[in-house]
Amino acid sequence: MKIKFEILKLLSMKGFSDKFYDYSKKTKTYREAYEKTEKIYEKNFGKRRYSSYDSFRVVMNRKMKQSSNVD
Repeated sequence: MKIKFEILKLLSMKGFSDKFYDYSKKTKTYREAYEKTEKIYEKNFGKRRYSSYDSFRVVMNRKMKQSSNVD
């Protein structure tokens, strides 16, 4: 079984967040965009990447703080 590169990218934080941002342009809420992204992940890998939307937000906020603290 060959998995498309677009799907494999979801395994990385950047790939998952990129897909989330793509969906956020097409949905009414960020939560909706997150759930669409999780559904694709779960369909292909058999489990959710994050336990909840709130968990995803914590990770995203941490990554943004880390990148803004780089000198």
